[in-house]
Amino acid sequence: MDDLVKEVIPLLQYLIPGFVSTWIFYTLTAFKRPDTFGQIVQALIFTFVIHGLVLGGEAICLWVGTKGVSVGIWDGKAQAIWAFVVSVMLGFLSCNLASNDKLHVWLRFRNVTRKTSYPSQWYSTFARHDRLITLHLNDERRLFGWPCEWPSEPANGQFVMQSPKWLGDDGIARPFEADLLVIDSSKVQWVEFTTIKEGQS
Repeated sequence: MDDLVKEVIPLLQYLIPGFVSTWIFYTLTAFKRPDTFGQIVQALIFTFVIHGLVLGGEAICLWVGTKGVSVGIWDGKAQAIWAFVVSVMLGFLSCNLASNDKLHVWLRFRNVTRKTSYPSQWYSTFARHDRLITLHLNDERRLFGWPCEWPSEPANGQFVMQSPKWLGDDGIARPFEADLLVIDSSKVQWVEFTTIKEGQS
């Protein structure tokens, strides 16, 4: 048993940075967590990148040391600290790339892909088109307003509508005394995006 523990602990210490990056990514983005196997695979990929960067940092420190500049002793403790620092930075970087679509815009421009960085077409549409929307409800009413928040996927979550107005059959907006209205996405049949943007009349 003691031998097993001695073998498992170093393995966990080696893999933990990848799991930290994975945890940060799925905590801060709208991506749905995959099954356990999928999370382990992603953690292993993060671990490979993290330890590659740490080895690169070690090589740089050794090179600087040969020039007569001491930056400290590179031991197991320093390696663990840098692995943790790199895992946090990599987690935040991956969140940033997944949340702003900049990398995918660059790749789409070069015809590498046609996909976005967002988890679904639903989420991509809301993220890329800041404009007023009309919610067509199951009871045939229509709600017009600015979507402050929207669900990550159409089947679950709520819309938070700012300055909501009911649209009559004549298309005239009728405001009511509410600054915000929260409505469950299960009550919505479809969403209509208007061409009017914020600040326009």
